Amino acid sequence: MTSGVQILLITGPAGVGKSTLCWEMGARLAAAQVAHAAVETDELDRVFPRPGLQDLERISPGTSDISSLNLAAVWSTYRALGHSRLIMSGVMLHLEFDRRWIVAAVPDATITVVRLQATEITLLERLAQREIGSGRDEQVQRTLRQARRMAGERTDGLILVPTDGRGPQELAEAILLEVGWL
Repeated sequence: MTSGVQILLITGPAGVGKSTLCWEMGARLAAAQVAHAAVETDELDRVFPRPGLQDLERISPGTSDISSLNLAAVWSTYRALGHSRLIMSGVMLHLEFDRRWIVAAVPDATITVVRLQATEITLLERLAQREIGSGRDEQVQRTLRQARRMAGERTDGLILVPTDGRGPQELAEAILLEVGWL
C-alpha cells in the first residue's frame, strides 16, 4: 500500500451516469480483490437546515464546508481500515474549489479527475428514465446548464470520457485500466 491516497473523482452533469459508473467500478474492483471505498459527494451535505459558518467553526475551526468535514470523518474510518483508494462522484461545477475541500479532508490525496460527457439528447433520454417527480423540468434545465458550462471549460489534466452508446461495464473497465487500478 502506498503512503498516499489515490482519489478517482468522477464528474459530469447530472444524469450523465456518474453513480451507475461508480457502482460498476466498485463491483469490478471487488471482483479483482482491489481494496477501495466509494463516496457520493451529494450525500456529504444533504442536511436541513444547512449549518452556518458559526456552526462549522465551532466543530472545526477554519472549516467553511460541511462536505469537507463529513468526508474527513468518513475517510478517517476507511483509512484506519487500510484503504488507499477512493472513488468519489459529483457534478463538481467548481473544480478548483472542490479539489481544495477534498484535499482539506484527505490531505495526502492525489486526485485524478474523470469527466463524463454525453450529448444533450443522451442526457435528456437518461433523465427521462430517472426523473419522475415534480422537479423533473427544473432538473432537465439544470443538467443542460451544467453540460453546457462544462463543455466550455478548460480540460487540461482531466480524463474526458464520452458516454454516448457505451454501457457502464465498458466504461468502468476502460477507466480502471487507464488509471492503473486494475
